[in-house]
Order: sequence, then structure tokens, then C-alpha cells
Amino acid sequence: MADRKELARQYVARLSDGKIDEAVAMLAADVVATSLTTPERKGRAAVEAAIRGVPAGTVALVLAEYGGISSVVGAALTWSEPVEEDGAVKVVGTGSPYGPVRIRLAFNAAGKINRIDTGLGR
Repeated sequence: MADRKELARQYVARLSDGKIDEAVAMLAADVVATSLTTPERKGRAAVEAAIRGVPAGTVALVLAEYGGISSVVGAALTWSEPVEEDGAVKVVGTGSPYGPVRIRLAFNAAGKINRIDTGLGR
């Protein structure tokens, strides 16, 4: 299994490339996703529905709900290298008209993403 930073890198790349099935396969069944702009999503199906609402190559602060602001941003982001922080892995996307988009990913023991927190700022 890849380390958590590599898994975060793969997840963001898959979302950016529109490889939704591959990104969803990285999620735990009990994944929870939060965002500033949408209600908390619980479970793989709910998070997948949020991800599928975001155009490939763009981020909506639902993409991390996925990982993204569905229907709000629509800007392609440039992602930082993943950084471990407070027991999670953080990536920051720049290029949004609203400032940096931050995604924090937590993983279970099997290496599946079990929490996605998306917001603005570094």
C-alpha cells in the first residue's frame, strides 16, 4: 500500500482527471465529507453523488467532498504537494477566485479515505 501522502496525491489527480470511479474506489464505505458550502455527507454513495456533480478538471468546494464548491468555482486548480498535518494529509489548490482551497484527508487502517474536509485557506 502507498503511503498516505501518495494516496492523497492519487486521489486529487484522479478527481482532476475526471477518473471518478477510481477516486470513489479510494473511499471507505463509512466516509464522511464536510464543506463550507454544503451539508455533511455520510457514506460512499452520498460522497460519490457530490463528486459526480463537479465538472472534471475543476473544483467546487465539494471536490473534496470528495474532495470540492460545486457549481460555484469552476476553476482548474493547481495542487500543492501533500503534507501530513494533525493526523491527516492536507493538499491546497490555488487558482480559485476565492483563494486557496484546502482539502484534508484522513485514512483508516486499510488505507481508505474515511474523512474529507474541504474549506478555504491554507
